[in-house]
Amino acid sequence: MFMAKKPISVTIEADNLTWLKGRAMGGKYRSLSDALDDVVRTARLGGGPGEVRSVVGTVDIAGADPDLLDADTDINQLYQTSLARPVLAREPPPPYGAPKKGPKRG
Repeated sequence: MFMAKKPISVTIEADNLTWLKGRAMGGKYRSLSDALDDVVRTARLGGGPGEVRSVVGTVDIAGADPDLLDADTDINQLYQTSLARPVLAREPPPPYGAPKKGPKRG
């Protein structure tokens, strides 16, 4: 069933926005709006105070290393791999109507 969406403006705390962005980037949602829509839908349909909020059982531990003796090495390797990826960095554009920076003449 198709439900028409309405644009709105929402103001939320920075930590909640970070959490919501992480949820949206997890792959289940197409956008931040879809993630927010799902949170509201779940709350509206009864996912209230009794909802499970534990992370127990969400991590798989390899049978080859049940005591996590190699965990430091594994995490360090993931970190180094992450650092090796290229990062796009760019400066924000100047505000509309701001004078353009250029060589000074004089």
